[in-house]
Amino acid sequence: VTLTDRNLGKAESVVAGLAGDGVSAADVSATLASDVVVLALWYPGTTDFAVEHAAELDGKIVVDISNPLDESWVRLATDPSTSSAELLAQQLPGSRIVKAFNTTHAPALADGQVEEIVLDVLLAGDDDAAKARVGELVKAAGLRPIDAGTLDNARLLERLTAFQIELSPALRARLPAHLQAPPGRPVR
Repeated sequence: VTLTDRNLGKAESVVAGLAGDGVSAADVSATLASDVVVLALWYPGTTDFAVEHAAELDGKIVVDISNPLDESWVRLATDPSTSSAELLAQQLPGSRIVKAFNTTHAPALADGQVEEIVLDVLLAGDDDAAKARVGELVKAAGLRPIDAGTLDNARLLERLTAFQIELSPALRARLPAHLQAPPGRPVR
């Protein structure tokens, strides 16, 4: 796994804080040389990045983990007839887009489980081989991949996440302390 940021120092800082082998920091060009590129960017940063790097991403598996939330953190900024993943696919017609990792709160995803239950990762995409490859990476991370169908199902996954966020204040008090967001910061 290679982490990157436009500021290499930020990526190096994150890698230094991780416990585990096999993770390194590199500049954007090294990451773009990978077969699978996970865009861990806020929407619309995903589509902005795609426009800037369309040539380098051509033919690659590109994983969209974003949730296009508006400033309310409950509603989506995209039209209901599309998703951030589909908008990304429009920007990258030669890439194989997979929606994944967006339906689980980040702290739980980092732990990989909640109360010893392995987490599910829903995968949506139009390329079955790309979904299978991302599924292998999910399994290697100790999580359970679930095929959520075609890329247009990313609309449902993004809305599911928005719904989870809307419910989270009521549910947050029941979460283990290490999964709760600090005061004033929304759980994602």
